[in-house]
This record gives sequence, structure tokens and C-alpha cells, in this order.
Amino acid sequence: MPKKVRIRSAIAGSTAVDRAAISVADDTGSAPWEPPSNAGDGILLQRNEHIHIFAKLNDGLSNPDPATYYTIQLWWYSPISSQWHQGESFTINADDVTTVEVLGFDRLYIEVTTVSYDPVFDIPSLSLWVGLVVPV
Repeated sequence: MPKKVRIRSAIAGSTAVDRAAISVADDTGSAPWEPPSNAGDGILLQRNEHIHIFAKLNDGLSNPDPATYYTIQLWWYSPISSQWHQGESFTINADDVTTVEVLGFDRLYIEVTTVSYDPVFDIPSLSLWVGLVVPV
């Protein structure tokens, strides 16, 4: 990997809201998304080797509830098999950053599989952004 890189958004937009890959504010809390089904689903990765996934979790509390989390499943599309393949799964319980090796995959699809929170409070909001790591 080169010594210098820059990060640019995988989704065009003039504001952070426009560039979000996922933005969940109100939902039922039970698997809000389904796995990808079409070759054009998800985000085009433009032959990058690595990506960053930036997360913002807001549970409405000043001290976040440790029981609040989202489980995210990544899916990768390959033109070799012409299908989606299940990839990494990870948990978001704060304002997290995850670095993922793309290594030749064409497209990324992000599926929310689990939302856990105290039902006394509203469902926590989640925003995710995908940053392409570009060598300079």
C-alpha cells in the first residue's frame, strides 16, 4: 500500500446526509433490510483495495447504553460468479470506524441484520458512510 492515501466518499453528495449509505431513524428494530438480489444493488467500489465504513450511532442518551447496538452484514458482488457473496459481519455500538479489504470486489451491499436497544427508549438512529481509500 502506498505511504499516502486520501479518503473520498463512495456516494456523491454535498452534505453528510446525502453521502450516507444507510440512515436509520425510525424502524421496527427487526432486520430492516434484506440481502441483495440484483447485480446493480449496493455501492460501486471503483477498484479500490480498502474502504472505511464510518458509523454514527445515537441512542438519544448522553451516556450511550452499552446494550444498544446494530449488527451489520457486508455482501460482496463478483462478476466472476455473477452473484452476491456473504462477507464480514460486525457490530456497531458507538461512533465506530471499520477498515475493510476490498481486494477486487466490484460492489458492496450493507445489510442491517440486528438492532438491539432498551425498548423504554426510541430505536437508536444509525448512519453509515463508505469511504474509498485512494492512493495518492
